[in-house]
Amino acid sequence: MSHAVPSVSTPLLARVLAVLMAPAVLIFISSNFVNVGNLAFNMIFSRLMGPELFGLLALLLTIKLSLLGLLGAVQTAVSKVVANLPDAEISPMARRLSRVNQRLLAVGVVSVIPFAGFGLLWQGAPAFGLPDLHLLAVLILALPFGASLSLLRGFALGQMDAKRIVISSNVEMIIRLVGALLAWSLGFGITGVVAAISVSIIAGWVVLMDMLPKRALKGLPIRPITTTVLIAAAPFALLQLAQVLALDGEIFVARSLLPASEVGFIAALSLVQRIQFFACFALASVLLPGVVLAARRNENLVGAVRPVALLFGAVSIPLIVVALFKPTLILGVLVGDAYFGAANALSYAVIAAVAFTFSYLAATFLAALDMRLGITLILGAAVMQMGALVILAPATVLGVVQIKLAVQLVTALLIAVVSMRSARKYRAQV
Repeated sequence: MSHAVPSVSTPLLARVLAVLMAPAVLIFISSNFVNVGNLAFNMIFSRLMGPELFGLLALLLTIKLSLLGLLGAVQTAVSKVVANLPDAEISPMARRLSRVNQRLLAVGVVSVIPFAGFGLLWQGAPAFGLPDLHLLAVLILALPFGASLSLLRGFALGQMDAKRIVISSNVEMIIRLVGALLAWSLGFGITGVVAAISVSIIAGWVVLMDMLPKRALKGLPIRPITTTVLIAAAPFALLQLAQVLALDGEIFVARSLLPASEVGFIAALSLVQRIQFFACFALASVLLPGVVLAARRNENLVGAVRPVALLFGAVSIPLIVVALFKPTLILGVLVGDAYFGAANALSYAVIAAVAFTFSYLAATFLAALDMRLGITLILGAAVMQMGALVILAPATVLGVVQIKLAVQLVTALLIAVVSMRSARKYRAQV
């Protein structure tokens, strides 16, 4: 006669599955899957286009990231506002936001149509290092939908609606990758690739377009909620602007300083920097609530900071080592041997990216303690970096990256000092 042996594995498995299916974990996994898709996009088109044309695509992607980064601050603000509401107030807030969203779309579409029409018809040569206006026009046509998408994703994040967020972000990534490959294979060139990028933004919006009720709340003014969101979004918008300028800003200057082929080298280095940054970007979303919660409970901040610091080191240190000793390995895998001319600058670029990522995380730590000095320092450094590139006008890829490295190392040191002083001040008050 056999006796059933109690199993401890079943409850353990259930707990593990519960953790894996938690909204925050699903969103984190989805975000990294999207990052892999974006990496594949860059790896494929860096090889298909070659350094010169890929440099132009990188410039357009930088413009896109700049615009969507600013809109991402609205997403963060909306998610915080919604997350702090009692359940009974969610529905009225959804109807208010629906009205805001309707106006945002209407004003956005009306605003971009004249520029898009002018850009599509303009036949003159580009100026100030910018790409052709028709390419910008194709990209900016999707901007109103990107603005609405940020608001809708903010509402979804505030409710931790993991299903909608995961589907929207992955549909956007898949449409961008598959659509761009299809457009290129059909002979539409870089214009087709840019059109696919715009269509992907609209596709991500379509998934969430019914997130808010169709009947907006018309009985109450929307100005207070709009003001609340904009005020909450302002510091994060500055931080996102600084991030784009610090990591990708040199692509604008490089078009005026370097040959077109070497602009492609700058684009390849920027890609490596973005990989390092976005591998650690999710840590900021973990650090902010962790520090806020610890401060609210008058607890030691080490518990919130330690895991972030360890993961940051686990990502950054191996990348620095490989960049120092095997730069062609990284470039060969990511963009191909046509970009080996950037190998001597890769270690400088990686260390600069690591320094900026540290500053970004430190600024997030300070923001959690209601200090905006870190954001101010990062933005000031990004502007200084751009100014130094314009004034010094380096004639080589290495010169561009060395200026970037110097600025980012000094900034990281300053923010580290400010963060340590703030932590000591906090410990003295606890």
